[in-house]
Amino acid sequence: MKILHIIDGDYFKTHKKTISEFILALSHENIQQKIYAPEGADLGWVSTLCDIQNWKVPKSGKTNNLKNKFKTWLLLSSFHPDLIIKYGKTAREIAWETGGVQISFLNEKENLSSYENTDYIMTNIEDVLNFAKSHGYSGSRSFLLPPFMYLYDNNIPVDKRSYFIPEKAKIVYIAGTFLKNVGFERAFDSVGVVSDTYFFIVGSGPDEEYVKDYASRVNIKARSRFIPEIEKSFVSSSVAEFAFLPFDDSELSKYILETMMQKKLVVTVENSQSKEFIVEGKTGFFVPKNDNYLIKKRLKEIIALPEEEKQKIVEAGFEVAKHYMHKKIISGYIQMFEELIKKYNSRKNLLNN
Repeated sequence: MKILHIIDGDYFKTHKKTISEFILALSHENIQQKIYAPEGADLGWVSTLCDIQNWKVPKSGKTNNLKNKFKTWLLLSSFHPDLIIKYGKTAREIAWETGGVQISFLNEKENLSSYENTDYIMTNIEDVLNFAKSHGYSGSRSFLLPPFMYLYDNNIPVDKRSYFIPEKAKIVYIAGTFLKNVGFERAFDSVGVVSDTYFFIVGSGPDEEYVKDYASRVNIKARSRFIPEIEKSFVSSSVAEFAFLPFDDSELSKYILETMMQKKLVVTVENSQSKEFIVEGKTGFFVPKNDNYLIKKRLKEIIALPEEEKQKIVEAGFEVAKHYMHKKIISGYIQMFEELIKKYNSRKNLLNN
């Protein structure tokens, strides 16, 4: 199967992490990938992606004039794609002549009247899926993408000054659903033991005010920076020393996977979700659930470990997460796209007969 990704500059600037997550989820040894982007776009994330997947980024030459459909068609048609994934309005303009199944990726509500040449709509947001269905992409013409799409990108720049954090201060990443009694109490009661440290707390949920109030009660709110879930692509676990996830949260595995794919250390509690990824002292660490004294003691021990030992654990965790991605998730994408190609071929056969 051959997949061509067409990315226009404006869409890349706004949604680059979502795009890279999506392309990563398509990675598979039986799929040939090709990425097409306008000259001058910052493709640092593509290099990171290709390092992981051993992909080749072809030299596409000068592409200053994206409006020149003839040159664009000659460039893209040489690939003969089975699937064309389009990101952005310019990408939709230049892709229609190249053949293959046409798919447009949405992660926000747009004017769908400009999608006349698109066969399918895909999104990873349920509200956007319902929006597309209500505008003509009903039934099998629209797809909700599987969850757990994470990209290792350890070079996300964060200006600590913009978060009022001293330049030399360390950061601990805490993420979960803002609910009472899932573990924020135990996290906040314990994490204050980590001195000279600030906390990026990512999440959303109905008990957000309770969670923030609890941070005040245990005197860590001044060092806490609450990041809405929608902004996590800008502030992820990649900026932290480690992720502290002592939660009985239905989405715990999501945050563990993200942290492992960012090549960061995971400290969590032992439950059915975490045991799928964590082997104590090998791919991460467990702390007890109901003894804050022992949690604090364990955190101090973990922080004091030699950097080489931490790095070994981080690398082992990355391999576990990558294996999980391939076995549990990417196979679902492959099955979905193979089904799309079957539908497309059936339609062509009907037209030809």
